[in-house]
Amino acid sequence: MQQIFRLLLENKSQEEIARELHISTRSVARYYKRIENRYGEMQRQKTNNTLFLECNLLKNRLLTLYKALETQVVSDKTSGTEKAKCAEVAANIAIDILKMESEGIKVVKELVAKNVQGKNILENLRNQSKNDEYSKEEYNPNRKF
Repeated sequence: MQQIFRLLLENKSQEEIARELHISTRSVARYYKRIENRYGEMQRQKTNNTLFLECNLLKNRLLTLYKALETQVVSDKTSGTEKAKCAEVAANIAIDILKMESEGIKVVKELVAKNVQGKNILENLRNQSKNDEYSKEEYNPNRKF
């Protein structure tokens, strides 16, 4: 199986592998299916984890930008027009973050319902929420801009 895996990595066709190893193409196909079952799921999970990480990085960057805009709006040195523009951009960022959170929750619910790596994803979310820059203590919906 290791030889077949190595030859597949070299982009050889199943027929070429069968000729080289002196086995039938049907045997190569069975080994290929076993390799795909074993390593395909691991690769898909890596891809899902990468997407999850990238989404969280984007969310954190948006939150950092939001915080910088909030600082500009509260500053006495910023003119009224600039404050209005910053507040508008900050509001759009907040809406985008809420949409990302909503989509993330929806996906997690679907995965948990299917029980596909649900426990790992929930654990990742718990760890992420512990590490978020914006904790519940910092959030104040009544703050003034």
